[in-house]
Amino acid sequence: MAILNNKLMVYGANGYSAQLIIEELISRGIRPILSGRNEPALRELSQKYNCEYRAVDLYDNEKLDAVLNGVHTVLNCAGPFKFTAKEIMEACLRCKCNYLDITGEIPAMYLAFYLNQKAKEKGVVFLPSVGFDIIPTDCLAKRLSEQMPDATNLKLGFSNKGGKISRGTWLTTLEFLGGTGRIRRDGKMIESNIGEFTVDIKIKNFLFCGLSIPWGDVYSSYQSTKIPNVEVYIALPRLMVKLKSLVLFFLKILKIPLIKNIVSIFMKKILTGPVKSKRDSTKTYVWGRVENSKGKMIEEVYQVMEGYNLTAIGAAESVERVLKNTLKPGTYTPSLAFGSEFMDQFVIKKII
Repeated sequence: MAILNNKLMVYGANGYSAQLIIEELISRGIRPILSGRNEPALRELSQKYNCEYRAVDLYDNEKLDAVLNGVHTVLNCAGPFKFTAKEIMEACLRCKCNYLDITGEIPAMYLAFYLNQKAKEKGVVFLPSVGFDIIPTDCLAKRLSEQMPDATNLKLGFSNKGGKISRGTWLTTLEFLGGTGRIRRDGKMIESNIGEFTVDIKIKNFLFCGLSIPWGDVYSSYQSTKIPNVEVYIALPRLMVKLKSLVLFFLKILKIPLIKNIVSIFMKKILTGPVKSKRDSTKTYVWGRVENSKGKMIEEVYQVMEGYNLTAIGAAESVERVLKNTLKPGTYTPSLAFGSEFMDQFVIKKII
């Protein structure tokens, strides 16, 4: 199906993840419009990638609507998404554009699903979280729920061995680490201190020790699977988990605005994303477990593409499918949009 006449805009185009996505899109014959606030940076990128650019302030509705004129789909790569998702989603509704992003933030996901009916009325697709946040974990949750339709409990986790985090990801992480944790109980999201729960798994050759965090699946997995109880974990060195009180003390410090601002400034000045050789040498794993009321359990572990590589391919693939008008209007998770098998293209091997 031809997509040459369907214009794509990438907002936050000068970010690390965004540029990986842009390069993947161009390799697929899709040359997006580059957008964001920083016009000098956009001008430089437009020359690098031979793409049109449009600079815009998200808080100027009139100019934002003008920038979206004729655009079929917007991919939002500008995190933290708590500062960008609302304005772009509302503009997409006004201008009848499809919306995708690479968020892992619960508020952005919640808003996308809150606007589900309006998206249907406007005839547009809302598809948040089409990167490492949360394609593999969402699809794994869906796959496990298909094997156990009566599951009442879901636990998910992810780990990186040898990876590096970009500046944008650190800034987004800083936002949620300085906030309140979340889990799901009986279908409702409730507050839970970050690190309140721990897991220590030893299955065959797979080891996973981690703390609970408010990862996006706490919200989105319920949309995908309807499993009412959900916890999500990030893997940490076992010593850090054992010294959890010190880790949690550090997180409390990050809630102090002055400290948070200092750390944020420091990150912006010194951090860059991992080079390709570093990305390619990183080992990334996702783990999932479902249980039903009878105590039966199913557990799976996969090694998947490194997170940034996965985000580039996952976002580009999702965008391409939306540009081809393969989805009916409304809001989706990745697994609701494309099925649990969507993760297969990112799997290196099944561990368990």
